[in-house]
Amino acid sequence: MQLQNKNSTSEFTKVKPYNEQEAKTLQLSRMFNTISGQYDRFNDIMSWGMARVWRKKALLSLKPYNPKLIIDIATGTGDFSLNAFKYLHPEHITAVDISDKMIEVGVEKVKKAGLAEKIEFGIQDCSTLSFGDNSYDAATIAFGIRNFEKLNESLQQIHRVLKPNGHLLILEMNEPQKGLLLKGYQIYTRIFVRMTSKFLSSDKRAYDYLTSSMKVFANGKQLIEILAANNFKLDKYKKFTFGVCSMYLVSKAD
Repeated sequence: MQLQNKNSTSEFTKVKPYNEQEAKTLQLSRMFNTISGQYDRFNDIMSWGMARVWRKKALLSLKPYNPKLIIDIATGTGDFSLNAFKYLHPEHITAVDISDKMIEVGVEKVKKAGLAEKIEFGIQDCSTLSFGDNSYDAATIAFGIRNFEKLNESLQQIHRVLKPNGHLLILEMNEPQKGLLLKGYQIYTRIFVRMTSKFLSSDKRAYDYLTSSMKVFANGKQLIEILAANNFKLDKYKKFTFGVCSMYLVSKAD
C-alpha cells in the first residue's frame, strides 16, 4: 500500500488544544470531556445551524447500498448514529469515540430514543480499532476526521474492518476557499463564535482548537488523494452551503 507523503498530513497534526509536548489524542480526549455538555450547541453555532441538514444529505448518499452493520467513528454525542438509524435503518450501529464523557451524553440520547439495543457505544482510538477484519458494511465520520492524530493509520484500520466493497462516509467542515465568503466566515468565527463560546464553556482553548483545526485540515482534492493512497475509491464528493462543509463517499478498494 502506497501512503501519502507525511508532509501532506503533518500540518494539521501540529494543531493541538493545549500544548506541544503531549500527544494530540490524549489532549483531545481531555478537551472533549471538558466540553461534552456544550458540544452540540457549539456544533450548531459553528455550522450556522446547518449541521442537521448536512447530516441528512450525507447519510442519504449511503441509502442505495443498504448497509446493515455500521461503525460510526468519532461519534461524539451520537447525533450521526441516531440520524443513521433514522435514515438508513441498519440492524446495528457501533459508535466509538476517544471521549468517555461525550459517549455518556450519547448513551443518554440513545436510551431516550429507545435504541439502546441498536446503537452500542465504546471508547476506541480509530488508529487501533479492536474489531475484526471485514466486519462492517459502512463506516461514518461526521466532523471528526480532522481530529485524528494518526490519519493514515486510522484510514488503514477503517479499510481493514470494512467488508469488501464497503463504504466510508466522511462529513467535515472547512473554510470556504476564497472570496467574500471566506472573509465573512473568518469574521464570523473570530468574533461571533469566539464570543459565544465564552458563554458555553470556560475552556476557551477548546473552541480555539476546533476553529483552527478546521482551517488547516486537508479538504477537497488533497483529502481525496489521501483516501486514494489508503486504498479507497471515490464514489461521490459534494460541497454544501458554499463550501463550508464537504462530503466524501468512498468505497473499499482491493
